[in-house]
Amino acid sequence: MVITFISILLATLFASSSAFGLGKSKPSAKVPLPTFNKETGRYEKSPLDDGKYPYDAIGAALRHGPSPFLTRVFNADEYEQGILKYMASAKVDRAEATGNIDAKLNNAVDWAYQKAEEKNGKPKVDYTRLDKKQAVLTAVWALGITPLAVNVVANTASQFMNSPGPSVIKGL
Repeated sequence: MVITFISILLATLFASSSAFGLGKSKPSAKVPLPTFNKETGRYEKSPLDDGKYPYDAIGAALRHGPSPFLTRVFNADEYEQGILKYMASAKVDRAEATGNIDAKLNNAVDWAYQKAEEKNGKPKVDYTRLDKKQAVLTAVWALGITPLAVNVVANTASQFMNSPGPSVIKGL
């Protein structure tokens, strides 16, 4: 039953083109950069910017883990301001800014190290690219192994607390 559920969920996940960044448009020759409004203290997107991310929140989770996913879902305004700020400061399109912000939210130290290496001539990393093998492993861990491990720990703790016999936990 669980295997069937995971199989159906993975099939649905792979069918979602926005999660994998399929069909994303190529950036135009002139990147529509946002502007900073001094009165409001906020970045505002260019009228030429459609405001669409290259992949959705599920795609962010598959590429960079739970942190960018949770930020997108629960703090969308701050996330968008981070994207716009990165676009303006690095003079890049929305897709590149999204990948970089997601990578930074996932692991700021590694992201900063990679940016320093890029300045020293190392190849630029495409943070929007999705490694399908990694996506499958992430989905299996998130939907299969982690719930199984939580279930085993909960059942073990329940047995120690509910069964007769000596137990360190019972005395608490």
